[in-house]
Amino acid sequence: MQCEICGAEIQGSPNRIVIDRSTLDVCKSCARFGKAEDKWSPVPRKIVPVERSFTVNRPKPRDQFKDLVEIVPEYGRIIKEAREREGLTPEKLGMRIKEKSALLRKIERQEILPEDSVRKKLERELSIKLTDEVAESRVKATGGAKGLTLGDIANIKRK
Repeated sequence: MQCEICGAEIQGSPNRIVIDRSTLDVCKSCARFGKAEDKWSPVPRKIVPVERSFTVNRPKPRDQFKDLVEIVPEYGRIIKEAREREGLTPEKLGMRIKEKSALLRKIERQEILPEDSVRKKLERELSIKLTDEVAESRVKATGGAKGLTLGDIANIKRK
């Protein structure tokens, strides 16, 4: 297990501390930056029933990066060419997909990225593809075996 502050490998059991109402598992040297977590519970243990009369079906945690797609870099040019090929003005296309023409112009000039709902409407109406699958190697951390830790991001002030 790695320390959530410095990223060092934790020898033995981790120390559980609280920093600004966040609970972290840290090594012994980083334990001084927070207060030890209390074992207090708002509900006493003797009140909690041993067996439950019902079961709770919790949804399985889903992979957030499973359906990750990336918009192609030249999306504005692709949309504009497809719209002109169909002989549509931004106003007529906006009426068809129920979006404002000003939004479509900004997307064509690549001033803004289209939201997923708008992107799907444009793909369906113009018969184009604006997305590209993200390679799994780009999604995973590139920092070696250790991942990104809190210590990589935060500045720790010494007292």
